[in-house]
Amino acid sequence: MLNLVLLGPPGAGKGTQAERLVGRHGLLHISTGDLLRDAIKAQTPLGREAKAAVDTGVLVPDQVVIGLVQERLSAGTPDQGFILDGFPRTVAQASALERLLGELGAPLDHVILFDIPIGLLEQRVSKRAEQSRALGVAARSDDNPEVLRRRVEEFVRATEALSPFYRQQKLLRLVDASADVDGVDAQIRRFLEC
Repeated sequence: MLNLVLLGPPGAGKGTQAERLVGRHGLLHISTGDLLRDAIKAQTPLGREAKAAVDTGVLVPDQVVIGLVQERLSAGTPDQGFILDGFPRTVAQASALERLLGELGAPLDHVILFDIPIGLLEQRVSKRAEQSRALGVAARSDDNPEVLRRRVEEFVRATEALSPFYRQQKLLRLVDASADVDGVDAQIRRFLEC
């Protein structure tokens, strides 16, 4: 069983790498972005609360995200292993996750932090929005430069506290997310072999 956290700003490649890891290891992929978008689309009470935050580029309140993640982890197969994509983002979320995983008997193996310059993020998010429009699909509400900058600033502030939390536990691994998809994949494979 392999239990991972993927941390990084929007557009860093977490979702792409999570798909590869799921394919290789059969892990349960829990993307907080997907959980939030699904809750927003379904207009659940948590979804309505999340929408206000996502549309303005601020982090969704901890209690909303923790509730959604707890629901999903509890629904998974105990020995399957998982990838948490974009969660936790705050020390409060990390502490709540640690308690939950302790109850489930499923400790984390690695926390992989995707390091990437904001200029490249802006290019990637702009390209993702263009591809959505070309396919006739509405772009994500957070796929615009102004919202991206706010989300990256929020991410950096949160990560400044979160990185030491996981570094102290000897779980933090840093990848150069400016590399191409295969290059990032190779870096992650090296961590998992250790």
